[in-house]
Amino acid sequence: MAVNPDLALWRAVLVAGLHDAAKGIDEAWLGSRDFMAVCDLAQVEPQAVLRAYRPDRFARMPKVA
Repeated sequence: MAVNPDLALWRAVLVAGLHDAAKGIDEAWLGSRDFMAVCDLAQVEPQAVLRAYRPDRFARMPKVA
């Protein structure tokens, strides 16, 4: 199955935003209109992301991008 480059990009944007929020950078982004738009473009349910999001786990992970 081929990877959709646009989808991969928006999922990377989402992960980068979650990393930033976990480190205290723009935590207000979570749940914002921009967050909702990124989730839509990444084809993920925003509420599911917020329920599964654990800042302590993201803070420990290295940021790839």
